[in-house]
Amino acid sequence: MLTEDRYTEYDTWAWLYNQTMGPEYGKNQEKPLEIMLLSRLEKEAKLLDLCCGTGHLTQQLLEKGYQVTGFDGSEKMLNYAKGNAPKGKFMLGDAREFLLENEFDGVVSSSASLNHILSLEDLKKVFENVYRALNNNGLFLFDINHPEQMEKWWKGKIVEGEIESRYAWMLVPSYDLKQKTGDFTITLFKEPDSLYFSVASLIKRPFKKLLYKILSSNRFIGLRVKLLANFSDWEKDWQRSQMVYKVRGHQLEEIKNTLMSVGFVDIEIKTIDGNDNVDGNHSAYFLCRKPMKE
Repeated sequence: MLTEDRYTEYDTWAWLYNQTMGPEYGKNQEKPLEIMLLSRLEKEAKLLDLCCGTGHLTQQLLEKGYQVTGFDGSEKMLNYAKGNAPKGKFMLGDAREFLLENEFDGVVSSSASLNHILSLEDLKKVFENVYRALNNNGLFLFDINHPEQMEKWWKGKIVEGEIESRYAWMLVPSYDLKQKTGDFTITLFKEPDSLYFSVASLIKRPFKKLLYKILSSNRFIGLRVKLLANFSDWEKDWQRSQMVYKVRGHQLEEIKNTLMSVGFVDIEIKTIDGNDNVDGNHSAYFLCRKPMKE
């Protein structure tokens, strides 16, 4: 999440992300981080959590004993991060422009945050900043969605969503292979603070609340998706808003070449489980090292 004007739109997403995706994505990163990065670092190593969002991963790293600085371009995301990880340090800034020198043993950027960098030129700037921020022999780990994967899964259909008692949301990703660009749309429904209830709606309300609770189980994900697709018809009085975020699917080889041009060595490309077979079913994890100076 960056600080250019269009990236301030992430402030709008901050509340929902903190409530829903932030905690889940943080947990999902625990295993790949341990396998690919943390197992290669000393205890109490200094880490930079680049594009840290609401700080859930930052807190997990702090709990493991690491010294962690979170960096993000959204002020509202960082406000939540400071509450979620009160012992962490945080910086507001643009990932393409920050200047830190030889401060960290490791840098991590998770949850495909770098897909929001829309040009290879800007991605190179991020890599240069990370390279500068690392100590000699420091490690950089990041995951990214790539064109083969995005073409297979980003079909303009609902892939995630929840229905709670007073709000609901859904995520719809789309991808254009020719342009190598995509977007994901977050649709949010919120019950108004002061909602007039007719007699009929008061009768239906307990039933709907019970239904939403039942549909929260992953056993009923199919039914939940169908309801979300028609939620405006189901809850006519709820307020509906949308947020659209653009991303780019960088080719794995061009990412690798860009890392090499900056000076990184020992570049590995893995799946979330640490395997070498990265295909259309998996996002790609890049691990690389800043070499020792000669």
